[in-house]
This record gives sequence, C-alpha cells and structure tokens, in this order.
Amino acid sequence: MSKRLDLNLLQALEALLAERNVTRAAVRLHTTQPALSAQLARLRRMFDDPLFIPSSRGMTPTPRALEIEERLSELMNGLRTVVSPARFDPATSAETISLAATDATQFLLAPMLQRLHAMAPNLRVAGRPVQRLTKPEIDRLLASGQLDMVIGTPGLLPDDLRARVLNVENYRCVMRKDHPFDEQEMTVDDFCAFEHIFVSPFGGDFRGDVDTTLEALGRARRVVASVPSVLVATRILETSNFVGVFSESLARREAHLLRSYPLPIDIGKLQLVLAWHERTHVNPAHQWFRDRVATAMKRVAEGSEPKTYEGLAGP
Repeated sequence: MSKRLDLNLLQALEALLAERNVTRAAVRLHTTQPALSAQLARLRRMFDDPLFIPSSRGMTPTPRALEIEERLSELMNGLRTVVSPARFDPATSAETISLAATDATQFLLAPMLQRLHAMAPNLRVAGRPVQRLTKPEIDRLLASGQLDMVIGTPGLLPDDLRARVLNVENYRCVMRKDHPFDEQEMTVDDFCAFEHIFVSPFGGDFRGDVDTTLEALGRARRVVASVPSVLVATRILETSNFVGVFSESLARREAHLLRSYPLPIDIGKLQLVLAWHERTHVNPAHQWFRDRVATAMKRVAEGSEPKTYEGLAGP
C-alpha cells in the first residue's frame, strides 16, 4: 500500500487513540462507524500493524500505536497551527509597523502612541513622511514590506490598495488669538487682504487649491512664505499677523494658540484614507493597528482626543 501522507487518515488515527473506541471516535469526527472502520483498515495496512486490539473496554493500542501516538499529537498540533488563523496578543506582540503620513496627520495621531504602548508595550511604530512618495513608490514599498500602511488623500494613493476612509472635513482660516482682525465673519475680501503662510508638504510651493478657486472667482491672495511643516506654520502664525489654512481637526487641535474662521470660499473637503497592501490584509497585528488608527482619527474628528497624558487611557 502507498505510504503517501493522508491527513484524513491521521485525523482518524488521532481520534481512535484518544477515544480507544470506534463509535466514540466516529462521533468525534462527525462520521459514521462503518466509514471509520474502513479508515482503520487502511491505517493497519499503511503501518503494517494491527494498531488496536479489541478488548472488553474498547480497544487496546499496540506498542506500535503507542509509539505513533507520541509523535502524532505533536505533528497534528503543528499542522493546526499552520492552517489556523494567526493569533495576536497586543500584550506580547513585538511587531514593528511602518506608517507613512504627512506631518500634520502624524501630529494629530501623536497622542495615540501612549495608548498603543500601554496596550502593546513591545510593539514599535515607525513614522515616515509620505509627501515625496509617488504612487509607484508607495505600491512598491507596500508590496515589498518596506512600508506597511499609508495615510493620504485618495489622489495620492494607488488604486489597487485596500483602503478605509478615516476622515472627511472642511478647512478653516487660522490666525493668532489676538490678531487685529476681530469681525464675526470673514468675507472673501477679508481673506484676500491678509498675507498668507502656505503649508507645502512637498516644499517650496506657493499655490494650492485655495489659489485655483480664487483664480476662478477672479481673485488672488498674497502668499509671503511657504513652509513644509504645520508645526513651523503654527509657530509663525502665533507670532505674526499672517494667516493660514488648516484642516478643521488641526485648527481645533491648535485652538489654544490660534483662532479660526470658516473658509469663505469652497475648496472642497479634505478626505483622509488609510491604505494597505493585500499582503497584510488578514494579518491580525495589522488589523488591530488599523483599528487603533481609525479610532484615534475618529477622536480627532470629534474633538475628543485628549491633550494631556492624564486623559490618554482607553483603547
């Protein structure tokens, strides 16, 4: 008889060794007694041994069966580990997860790190800038494992990635708290009269969606400086009469330093998407981390993200 490995037969032998009874083993395997008896006959031929001897209490394993039993349990448990879904325990995980996003997004997500560390003390997070990555580069880095996930606007991301919308929000005009402008509402004329700081993630640009929209209205603004970081922009704004354009979440986060007005022109909404490659889609550690990011961004959008360490408890 062929000695080719048959997992069904090995499962049958495992059940017979555990139950020492054909009827109980058949129930355990959700099969019939005749079908299991046929498998036992095949097992006897495969191992060239009776394996079980009938007795008053069921079946008594032969020395060969007892020898097999010691190794079979380890083998079957190993196979189940391979085919079963991977288990993830945040408390013991030592994963390193690489996330690319703009500095503004990473700034808003920063309070999440303390919560992550409390839940997964051995997990490490590598933040990377996303600004200068092209679609092909993002695709290549995600596929190769050099990057695990990316947060960006839909237009920045390759079309074939798995994705989850994190946030959709408006923009606001921001300025220092004691800025000379103190009207209840801001008009387009007011907006265009200011001198502006432009946050250019790619660095060095002086035009964006605001300027394109103003141009369509026959208007323009004066941008006096272009900076690549919202932190630099915030520092400039809090110490000058310049104004800037921030997302609602960022304006809310910096409300202790800056006040804001609804943008008097419609430049559309900011949509942030979390994207990842198919290779990590079912990875439980990555699934857990993506859920934590989504929860953190929900808190940001609701304005419930704490600003002090004391408020950082919870999942």
